[in-house]
Formats: sequence, structure tokens, C-alpha cells
Amino acid sequence: MLATTACHFDTGFSLNGFAWVTNCWEVVLAHPNAIGHLECLTAWLRAVRTRWPEAQLVTQGEFGLRWRAHYRDNAALDYRFDYQGTGIGGSDRDKRLRWYMNREFRLALLRDLADDATAVIDYTRYDLPAREPRDDEQTRGWSLLGQINQKQTRPQDKPIPFDQLPPADRDRILRRYPELAG
Repeated sequence: MLATTACHFDTGFSLNGFAWVTNCWEVVLAHPNAIGHLECLTAWLRAVRTRWPEAQLVTQGEFGLRWRAHYRDNAALDYRFDYQGTGIGGSDRDKRLRWYMNREFRLALLRDLADDATAVIDYTRYDLPAREPRDDEQTRGWSLLGQINQKQTRPQDKPIPFDQLPPADRDRILRRYPELAG
């Protein structure tokens, strides 16, 4: 949990000017026989307070309200996430994940540090028509699936090199993030 927090509070803060983490899922990972859940959460919070004394603990609802106050229509949204695996659990030390999220699209690039290959694992445009699922389609797993989705639940979700995206999509991405051109 602390490694993930550091990714957001250190690198994420330098990229975005703000950072946040949630702990709803991670807290249940503590093995009850090793450290109790409450003790694990307390240890994590103490470590956060020691390393980042200015961090604030707010509810997800309060965070959402602050987000909406700052990004009223998402026009200025340009959130980036850059994470190299730690080797802990399912986090692959030899992989680097970069997310780019804005009003127009989200893009995730996964780089294998062993062979320096980078693949697009998620690309979803937000300017295309979308619809909420019908009542008979309601599931807990529903999400907006774009051209390629990291969940890899459809045949087209296989990761591809950036240069295999359609030219119009590559141009759209490079207009916003020219540093990805090479």
C-alpha cells in the first residue's frame, strides 16, 4: 500500500499538481493472521503521515466534491499516471504503466522494460456516442469500453504497438501529448 501511495504522492503529484489514493480494496489484502486489518490500516496511515505530513484524509465523497469544484466540466482535465512495478505481489518489476486521461480520451501504455517494447493496452475516446446499459444489461462489471480496453474481455482488446492505432487516433493523441511521438 505504501509503494502505491508513493507512486501517487511523489510521481503523481509532480505530474498533476495533486494526488490521491483510495484504500478500500487494499485494506482487505492484509492477512488476518499476520496483522489485523485495523493494525494494517493504522500502520499505513502512520507511514503516510510521517512521509507526507501535509496529506489530508478525506472521504471519497468529499474528494469528489473537491474534484467537481475544480474540474467543473473537465475541459482542463489532464491527469497523468506513471508507475513502475515494485515486484510486490502482482506488480511486475519489469513493467512501466503510463496513463493519460483528459476530456477527449484515456490512453494507457504498458512498457516491458526487458525488451523496451511499449503497447497500447487501453484507448477510449470520450467524444463518441455512448449509452448506459439497458435494465436487462445491468451488471456490476459495466464500464465504458473503447477501442482497446485493459480488461481484455473482448477479442479487439489485445495490446498493440502505438503505431498500429488508426492514423486519426495517433494524430489526436500526439496533438495533446507530442512527447509520445518517438
